[in-house]
Amino acid sequence: MKIVAIANQKGGCGKTTTAINLSSAIARLGKKVLLIDLDPQAHATFGLGASNAPLDKSIYNVLTDNHEKRRDIADCVISVSENLDMIPSNILLSTLEQELKDTEGAVSKLFESIYASRLNYEYTIIDCPPSLGFLTFNALRAAGIVIVPVDMGAFSLMGVGKLLGMIELIKVKINHAPQVRALATLYDRRLKYSETMLNEIKTFFKDQLLETIIRLNVTLKKSVAQGISVLQFDSKSNGALDHMALAQEVIRMEGAEEFKQALEEVAFKQEEAALPVVPRIPAIQPAAEPVDRGAIFSVNAPEAKEVYVVGDFNHWKINDASRLVKLDDGSWQKKLALTPGKYRYKFVVDGEWMLDIQNAEKEQNPFGTYDSIKKF
Repeated sequence: MKIVAIANQKGGCGKTTTAINLSSAIARLGKKVLLIDLDPQAHATFGLGASNAPLDKSIYNVLTDNHEKRRDIADCVISVSENLDMIPSNILLSTLEQELKDTEGAVSKLFESIYASRLNYEYTIIDCPPSLGFLTFNALRAAGIVIVPVDMGAFSLMGVGKLLGMIELIKVKINHAPQVRALATLYDRRLKYSETMLNEIKTFFKDQLLETIIRLNVTLKKSVAQGISVLQFDSKSNGALDHMALAQEVIRMEGAEEFKQALEEVAFKQEEAALPVVPRIPAIQPAAEPVDRGAIFSVNAPEAKEVYVVGDFNHWKINDASRLVKLDDGSWQKKLALTPGKYRYKFVVDGEWMLDIQNAEKEQNPFGTYDSIKKF
């Protein structure tokens, strides 16, 4: 089974529309698909006409620890169309984080539930809420592929870095590295501004940008209002054609992580990650300067509470050994005894991953973001 999460903390970027119509298109191509609505707003549930599903048969009932409300995942699956099933959502899902806050392994609840069910699907698509919280973390932890819809608006790329940082945190904490692919959405070729934004998105994501572009198309809105996919509403529309192209591209993707392989990698015994909920620290100016027998890493972040330097030299581990020391002038510093060579690294300032902005040398990593490069 291949698990694909559709995630972006920004609303209005076409996230749920992508989840609904990508699922439908893959099913139309003969693949058995399960769509999981992990958004308490239940937009995907409404968009596929499943709003009348029993309230006690939702993804909340799969993930809760309340024995009276808990149900097996197979009991919550409803049929939508040929080859396409879904697990609906409801507003109770918004209470789950508080309910499970003291539960060990809470961030793996979705992953474990899907695996334990042994459901017979070739693809599972997860529609995430428009936030970077507990539910999105569960989806990213379960997924082998993360698709990030990015629209042509002025704020399209704002916050994407935090989503990518969360994915990197998953890699560090539980050794799970989903592939990241961006998807350009709401593209209006009549507007020059759309072309400008598309070029910015290409520059930001480079090879991690999917070839398919989802054009602005009124049939996408009309189909949602009818509670059906755009392929059922008008199979010849641009919206239908674009999502069929997207489905074909996703199926062609090489190296998509198999769910069983992910299980073997973590073995349910890895350290679970806590969600960082920390605002951006302003005016951070990190720098790394070489010394004879190693390197001194320093960051000017007087308002920060904790600063770490992580890289391939310490296996990207956040621990006491990678913690920087705060000096009287508000800067943070750490000397590492490194042998001469080439190293990838980043700073982690109050949970937020930062490049060394005073070091122009950087290289792209497998997550679609960049690492600073140190050579000495």
